Amino acid sequence: MDVPFSWSASRHDTFSSCRRKYYYSYYASHEDEEIKRLKKLSALPLWAGSVVHDTIEWFLKKHDALPPQEEQDALIRRVVHTGMVSDWRESEMASRRFRLFEHEYDQPVEQEDKRLVVNIVMRSLQRFFQSDTLREALAVGRDRWLALEDLVSFHVGDVEVYLRMDLAFRDADGRVVIVDWKTGRREGRFNEIQVAGYALYATEQGWVASPEEISTELNYLVIPRATRRRVDAKKIEHARSFIARSAGTMKELLVDPLENHARLEDFPMIDRPRVCHRCNFRRLCFPRTGEAPGAGAEGNVERP
Repeated sequence: MDVPFSWSASRHDTFSSCRRKYYYSYYASHEDEEIKRLKKLSALPLWAGSVVHDTIEWFLKKHDALPPQEEQDALIRRVVHTGMVSDWRESEMASRRFRLFEHEYDQPVEQEDKRLVVNIVMRSLQRFFQSDTLREALAVGRDRWLALEDLVSFHVGDVEVYLRMDLAFRDADGRVVIVDWKTGRREGRFNEIQVAGYALYATEQGWVASPEEISTELNYLVIPRATRRRVDAKKIEHARSFIARSAGTMKELLVDPLENHARLEDFPMIDRPRVCHRCNFRRLCFPRTGEAPGAGAEGNVERP
């Protein structure tokens, strides 16, 4: 199957972490159903993040005002006690719709692990309902919302760039505010590049007359902390050049960049056992045991 080359922040993150994982995720998964299934595995922290994002998206699409506290609490209970329990049971049954990494690789899940995941979801949703950003978005009204979990694309040179904004709206002063909800406790390596890409898209779409009319917000729900920053032309151009360089580096490993053709042997494994041990494609790289070897194992390995 020929799939045109494209760029996204998650694709860049995968490429930076392991070339072999990148190959499996963006090339082999288009040809092999088993690799496609492994790509979709969700580890416990990722599951928590997906539940929170899906719930926020559902709420924002269905509600124009903040519901009473009792309704908020009822929604959170329903998400945890109905939705997450259903997901867990499906995963235990090896469902193709939803499967946890821990079940796939027979990783023990202690009661404390389950409690932590539930706590992330509950605290994130509680903090979402308490957030000033939610109140601001609801106050300006849905007519001033510009994006809500929309998968969109634009071009940087000849490269198609894909992104999905959690929420973008025009505030009371006419500024564009782009929000990215986070369920982690640490700022990721590429979060700022990700939101700068959102701002680049906003300028490309003509949402603003100049980049200075945009603010980006990384909203860490668990902590909680919302970091809102102004955008300027320098940040926009940095995002554009970053994407172009990143895409160019990816294309250098292709056997045919024009046709977007890749070969497994051109995408080496890394030599980081602790990282490999948590990778969805572990059994493809280490088929005998499914376990990551220690440093110095044989094979096509590179050190990052």
